[in-house]
Amino acid sequence: MPKAALPAVKLRDIFYIVTGSILVAFSLAAFTVPNKIATGGLTGIATILYYTIGMPVGAVVLGGNIVLISLQAWIIGRRSAWKTLMSILVTSAAIELMMNVYGMPALTNDPILACLYGGLISGVGIGMTFRAGGTSGGTDIISQILHFRFHIPVGDVMLFSNVIVTGLAGYAFGPELALYGLITVFFSSKVIDAVLEGMSVFRSVFIISKFPDEISWAIIEDLHRGVTCLNGVGVYTAKPTSVLLTAVRRKEMHILRQIIYEYDPDAFVIVGDARQILGHGFVRLSDEMEREKG
Repeated sequence: MPKAALPAVKLRDIFYIVTGSILVAFSLAAFTVPNKIATGGLTGIATILYYTIGMPVGAVVLGGNIVLISLQAWIIGRRSAWKTLMSILVTSAAIELMMNVYGMPALTNDPILACLYGGLISGVGIGMTFRAGGTSGGTDIISQILHFRFHIPVGDVMLFSNVIVTGLAGYAFGPELALYGLITVFFSSKVIDAVLEGMSVFRSVFIISKFPDEISWAIIEDLHRGVTCLNGVGVYTAKPTSVLLTAVRRKEMHILRQIIYEYDPDAFVIVGDARQILGHGFVRLSDEMEREKG
């Protein structure tokens, strides 16, 4: 049976992976490693080994990931591994160049600034790598393998690995620096979500009112937004009620509030963040699928 061909290389993916990997390396060399902040995963272990036994960060990242990516290719397949391999090679080389060849100094000695900016820059870098379909290696690979083989949730693996690295960092550097590492991991994860899904500029709104028709048509005519009327029942009153559902941009919320107040000052309104809205008036689903395909 012939082996499956490797997927075609896309220049956009290469740009995202290379740029994202350099950003991750910069966050380590300029912020977290000089301040002894272990950020979790393999890079956190590399930081600990760098200060305890003097092993180069880039070499530990490269060596550990080569072992993991070999397992990934063997268990999951080569199609899921080539982008991760590219990310690992660029990240490891960039770390060594910045730290050992050019001798990049720390941009700050304040641990708060280091963990915040380190988390911000690494989050952007990892998010770009994820958008290209790759991973940053380390615990990402372990999570993929365990989820593929044993159906263990990815989040559980990431949490468990971060707890272990935080414990090791606390033993090596003290509990305070270990806590800074947790701040970096948390902040980085939020930035990754923002890069992958975009900032929340949309709002989903539920409106419970005695005047659903008047509010619905005002939204359609003034905001040019669609409205869906859902049939509900008030639990306390046991009476049928109408629940309106609409989606607007953040800048349109003040107009929507004015519309609701004009027709029903006693309306009950629930406003939620929406990361993405696909459909008429926003982003077409077909356009989004074409974008993801590259």
